[in-house]
Amino acid sequence: MIKIEKGSKVAVVAPSAQIGEISKISKGLKYLESIGLIPVLGKNLLCTNRYMAGSDTQRADDINSAFSDSDIKAIFCVRAAAGATRILPYIDYKLAQKNPKPVIGFCDNVALQLALNKLSGITCLNGFSLTYDFKNDTPDKAICADLEQQLAGNLPVFTSGKTLPNGLAEGQLLCANLSVLIRLAGTPYFPDLSGKILLIEDVHERLHKIDLMLQQLKQQQSFHNLKAVIFGQFTDCAGDEEDGTLFDCFKDFLQNTNIPAVIDFNFGHTPSRHVLPLGSLARLNADSSTLEILSD
Repeated sequence: MIKIEKGSKVAVVAPSAQIGEISKISKGLKYLESIGLIPVLGKNLLCTNRYMAGSDTQRADDINSAFSDSDIKAIFCVRAAAGATRILPYIDYKLAQKNPKPVIGFCDNVALQLALNKLSGITCLNGFSLTYDFKNDTPDKAICADLEQQLAGNLPVFTSGKTLPNGLAEGQLLCANLSVLIRLAGTPYFPDLSGKILLIEDVHERLHKIDLMLQQLKQQQSFHNLKAVIFGQFTDCAGDEEDGTLFDCFKDFLQNTNIPAVIDFNFGHTPSRHVLPLGSLARLNADSSTLEILSD
């Protein structure tokens, strides 16, 4: 179970895009301190390399260092955007497995979270970022409530969305940005979908691309053993008239399957969203659009 005591040290790292200057995360750091955590900045946090926060090895080194330090109890990602897939070959997964601690991040950071879950068995928290959620003076109260509840070791129940095919399913929860998930296809880091409840979201994608990504997902070898699917928010995703609608994409994806599904779940690139425990055992009741977290 994820449980981070007040007074714990937490690493602050940049596995994806650069921030360049500490002022970009000053509000986020104050928030961590306000909930009783002690932020420890990665030594390469402010490095830059094109759009990324330093070289691939620099970003991976900060994460490996956090896993090697027994005083560090959790790892917070500062920003998403892009770049996390590049560091996956440089992560020490055996080290992480011996010293498990949650990685908390969002969007592109999920590449790291999925890899750590698959290769190290680590449960992570997806849906919170130290930059994205602090564009205003204070972060969304619902996001903070979800995050703090789970950092305290509580198991949440989420009720959100609308039923597509109804039914019940139980399995390990995976929650991911669809574009990032598909970028892992064909690599050692793509998750085994067998026995999983998969929640996906995306932002700023054309409808025909969403349709093709969903079909590519459906063609993965382990897809036929997927337990259920949850569609989160697909924010600012539009297409031409001949593309059909977002619902058409979902309907085609579910064709010839017999799995429970929920649409419009509150997770994605929106000001308010749920923070979800990637890797936890969960139960989906698609009839009532309820997702219950059972255990890590």
